[in-house]
Amino acid sequence: MFGLGLIDIRIIIEEHYRTLFYDAKLRFIILIFLLIPAIITFLLINRTKLLSENSISVLITAFSIFTGLLLNVIFIIFDVFGKFGKNQKIQKKKRLLKHLYSNTLYALLISTIILIFLIFIIITEVHKNHRYLVIISGILYFLILHFIITLMMIFKRLSILISSKIEELGQD
Repeated sequence: MFGLGLIDIRIIIEEHYRTLFYDAKLRFIILIFLLIPAIITFLLINRTKLLSENSISVLITAFSIFTGLLLNVIFIIFDVFGKFGKNQKIQKKKRLLKHLYSNTLYALLISTIILIFLIFIIITEVHKNHRYLVIISGILYFLILHFIITLMMIFKRLSILISSKIEELGQD
């Protein structure tokens, strides 16, 4: 249908949420990934903490860096995949690595969406219209908070993988 299969990102989103359901219950996922960002976004908007031209530029820089770093993490994960064998202990690490890959790809997607939004704001100068700025600030705050929570989850999974590797090295 109009070549949308080429840019269909649903598989990335589905894989990410599949990893969440593996580790947590639906109500916890809704609380962490939807309600907390929504409440914080509401508080920021309610206190008229809207994006300024300077903060938009800083966010573009930060998310450009995050995008590059996440791409590197994805390539490292891809490289590590090829180095695993087939025993049971390694299968658990493989699953964790697959989850880490899905979550990192999702974080990369969110980071890219945030960047596209920010660049659109600068190009169209939407940030100069207060009514639109409230809406766009709300969307961006929510996405940024969602990204940060996803990034913390990625850190946790990276920490588990690295800690287990360190333990293995200590046993030799």
